[in-house]
Amino acid sequence: METPRIIYGGYERTASGMVYVGKLSEQTRMNRVNKLKSFLLSLIEEEVELSFRTQNCLNNAGIKLVGQLVQMSASELLHLKNFGRTSLHDIEQDLVKKGLTLDMRLNFFPWNGTDEGNELIQILFLQKPGGGFYIEKRTAEGLDTDLRKLNQTVNKKQQSLLDTQYLLEMLESKFQKDAPYLPNLIKRHRQWMEREGNNIR
Repeated sequence: METPRIIYGGYERTASGMVYVGKLSEQTRMNRVNKLKSFLLSLIEEEVELSFRTQNCLNNAGIKLVGQLVQMSASELLHLKNFGRTSLHDIEQDLVKKGLTLDMRLNFFPWNGTDEGNELIQILFLQKPGGGFYIEKRTAEGLDTDLRKLNQTVNKKQQSLLDTQYLLEMLESKFQKDAPYLPNLIKRHRQWMEREGNNIR
């Protein structure tokens, strides 16, 4: 089933236009909305098929989350260093397959410009492809995190497990009320923790 672009009342805007879905139950509609909102918090690197060069252009520009990408215009992307029309075409084609487009307006948490929303986005920047988080010194200061309390090991994998546990607890306690679509993302990282924890025992 096609992923909805965005939802207005009883309508879904998809890549092919507006479709009335008034017969859907409220629970079904909310499930779809939350699935889309959760997807927008994911890493582009994991969800959008891009060349290595295109992915590097986005990373260098600080564009890491799907929600960031879909809010950009074609013109903004073409102004990025080393970003060309082939890269733009690839992105547009992949987004269409997912029922998304460029130049979308996301006016819900965390994309609504609040301090809490910006903090959540900053945390989600710390996601690693494949699962887990890694807190760097620069980002730790922005999150008011004392790295001395977290840095209890020299093993990078164990450190990532500690960082992930810390940030998942923060996501659950601080943001889940405003973002009921976070559990899907949290569940994925908890599964990663379980796998990695078993691997280092």
